[in-house]
Amino acid sequence: MIFGCMVLNSALLLLVRSLSASMLMLVNTRYFVVYMAGDMALYLLQKVARGDFHYWLPVDGAVGLFVSLLLRVIVKTITDFTGVVHFRSPQELGGFYWTVNMFLALLASFGSVWVYVYARSDGEEITEREAWTLVGYMGGGWLASFLLFLLLMKKGYRLTFFSTKTAKQQIMDRFNVDDEAIKASILNKNELMWRAIRGEVKTWVLSNWYRWVEEKPLWFKEAWINKVPDNFIPEDEDQAKLEAIRKRGRSRSSVAEALGAARVHPSN
Repeated sequence: MIFGCMVLNSALLLLVRSLSASMLMLVNTRYFVVYMAGDMALYLLQKVARGDFHYWLPVDGAVGLFVSLLLRVIVKTITDFTGVVHFRSPQELGGFYWTVNMFLALLASFGSVWVYVYARSDGEEITEREAWTLVGYMGGGWLASFLLFLLLMKKGYRLTFFSTKTAKQQIMDRFNVDDEAIKASILNKNELMWRAIRGEVKTWVLSNWYRWVEEKPLWFKEAWINKVPDNFIPEDEDQAKLEAIRKRGRSRSSVAEALGAARVHPSN
């Protein structure tokens, strides 16, 4: 039933949004463009205001800004028309904004009908009554299925649809858990997202490096090593060997084995 509600939510939202967009463009394409641009600007401005604009991918500089802008726009547009619930993650739209965005999308759909009805001329394919009926049924169906979706899910998940947590907060919170694999995943994220705890992350990596080389945890692979800043790795590690491993980037081999064979441990 949960899965059925998710599919129904996406289908109804796509239908009502597509219909309302079509009606706006039938009146004047400029209306649709202005609405979409204004809605997107509002989203991006609140991201900037909350210091949450940068995307989680580990890309920095001017390229990072471009990638962040591109992906923010893409994810927002997909969410506007399909309501993918996974994009309520703080690293995407965020729970509270996702929920508000859904209701704003529905209100905008009714607003599009009003514009269409006000500006329509005789002979249009969709009559006034048909327009209100279609949007009303689809919007009402979406609201009913969404409420059922919330009712059926585990209680703990409901709060994620109203969370105001930012991507930075979520990523740094994950570093405070006991699971090393989860803690290590912070290095897969944009450093701008966890700069506030960079010293803590560096200390953790330095103090555990040789143990990881010995124990070879499943996540301690070349793909992860390549993301570790040089000054996070003990100075007496075999830097030449490490650099060769970084350049090769062979995901099929174990970096722990390669480093274990070449490193010089302080106790030797």
